[in-house]
Amino acid sequence: MEEMRESRNNGGQLPEELNRLVDEHVGPDRRKAMDAHLHERTKFLKQEGVLTAPEREVLDRLHQYRNAAYHRDTLEPDLISDLVLAYRVLADELVSRHQPVAWTLASSSPAPVVAPQHLRGQLVEGIDVDVKAMASRFHSHAVKRVQAVIAAVATAQQLLGVDSSGEPDPSLPDDDMARMLTGLNDVSKHLPSWAKQAQGLKSKTSSLTALMIPFINLDRALNRIEPSVRRLELILDYWEQQQIDELRGK
Repeated sequence: MEEMRESRNNGGQLPEELNRLVDEHVGPDRRKAMDAHLHERTKFLKQEGVLTAPEREVLDRLHQYRNAAYHRDTLEPDLISDLVLAYRVLADELVSRHQPVAWTLASSSPAPVVAPQHLRGQLVEGIDVDVKAMASRFHSHAVKRVQAVIAAVATAQQLLGVDSSGEPDPSLPDDDMARMLTGLNDVSKHLPSWAKQAQGLKSKTSSLTALMIPFINLDRALNRIEPSVRRLELILDYWEQQQIDELRGK
């Protein structure tokens, strides 16, 4: 295939069928990249019309969530079950419209041969798939996270001595703590938008992708500031424990 592509690019004449095969050939370098990275596979499938752009974005992000939970243990535990359900719903939709000649389902009896359209519902069999309920759950997760950011920003502004114009006390030292608090204060302008996005998730009930895309967009925005939120929470917990120890005479 590579030799034929080179020959054609140098002016050689190939039959129409070979021209088509050359254009469709993935090539060893791209195949290696697809074997190693899911986003390369989903990129190819989108180009081939197998996935829509929203489906590709959701599938890639769900895989990142999976890695966060499985490899790094950094995913909010309460969110995992909802993400697993979303993964199953999307996989069920994709598999059911796949177009092989037939599928063989493993079972203890002689395996039946079924057409792709018969696969719809197999991955979510026995599960009450209600997009409205899913929207309500993702809405609750998002609202809780936004509220935590709002509380952290309020605390940061108090510690910075932010005045009515939004400017912090200029006499504060320029250290790691002050920079972290300043970073929290800087996102205050985004809080109304984030709160509105979180509330809006409850109405995203037309489809799975219609729900997941805005959740993913909000999640990406919150991910950038949440490490500072958690760090501030740890510092406040430490200060509180120090005060308790002092009162107890430790």
